[in-house]
Amino acid sequence: MQLPVMILNKNHSDTKGYIFDIQGLSVHDGPGCRTLIFLNGCTLNCFWCSNPEGISRKPLPLHYSSYCITCGKCIGNCSQNAISIENEKLQILRQLCAECEKRSCIDECYTNALRLSGYEITVTKLFEIISRDRQYWGSKGGITLTGGEPLLQIDFSKEILAKCHEAYIHTAIETCGNVPWKNFQDVISYIDWIFFDLKHLTSEEHKNATKASNTLILENAKRLSEEFSGRLVFRLPLIPNFNDSNENIDNTITFIRKIGQKEINILPLHHLGREKYQMLGSVYYGGNFPLPTSENLRSIEKKFKESGIDCYLGGETPF
Repeated sequence: MQLPVMILNKNHSDTKGYIFDIQGLSVHDGPGCRTLIFLNGCTLNCFWCSNPEGISRKPLPLHYSSYCITCGKCIGNCSQNAISIENEKLQILRQLCAECEKRSCIDECYTNALRLSGYEITVTKLFEIISRDRQYWGSKGGITLTGGEPLLQIDFSKEILAKCHEAYIHTAIETCGNVPWKNFQDVISYIDWIFFDLKHLTSEEHKNATKASNTLILENAKRLSEEFSGRLVFRLPLIPNFNDSNENIDNTITFIRKIGQKEINILPLHHLGREKYQMLGSVYYGGNFPLPTSENLRSIEKKFKESGIDCYLGGETPF
């Protein structure tokens, strides 16, 4: 089986990683009030993703058209000749843009219409931010690494998780599960809580929607159930007409019960990340799918509960 290429950094004195956001005062991604850290890079490419700027390992230019005055300064500072103006609108050839290391166009954009989708940060600097936030969490708070896929940048994630663990900070991750098992082994001793996505139980359907099979994901879920001593909560991003069928819900229930687990958090589809796709010059296909109805959500919740699995809808979590 071909495994995803990992992002490694051998400088253990002060490991660096790419992140695209830090959000404080979160109350839905683990117990208490938390600081969420969004890491760049993902091994999946889900058509409904609300954080498309985090899929690429390497930060990419975002174009905020409402700020752009099409002055052309970025064109003159693009080393790849990837930018042009057509019909009074800025056009970016993203394949050429992805090869650039300089990002001079962003430096020269004085209206802030061009911005990078992520930035480099050291473990030391990130821990300073975490320590600053700690006073606002309360007794049950902590950090949650999310993304993207936080276990893709394994050296960076391991070091910050270990540092937090040593400081008695509660740690959680949100993972798609599509990384080598060794990456989980490297960090599970530093993690208190894992949110683990189960997007579809049929491999072909999963691959059509995410660009990757679910084989490795299900293997990792099973091994975590056997070897992880913390709290494991599965998550189902519910997409009508994709994974809300009775067959898939039944298969999900069967799988969770088979591996001895008992919790799932249903995350209804939303379209709040739609504008980000325009900033990246890409197409948002999630708009072709309707939002789940309240009746549909409650019906699925009931099926899980009747099967002995604790089910939480959206933010209705007992964390």
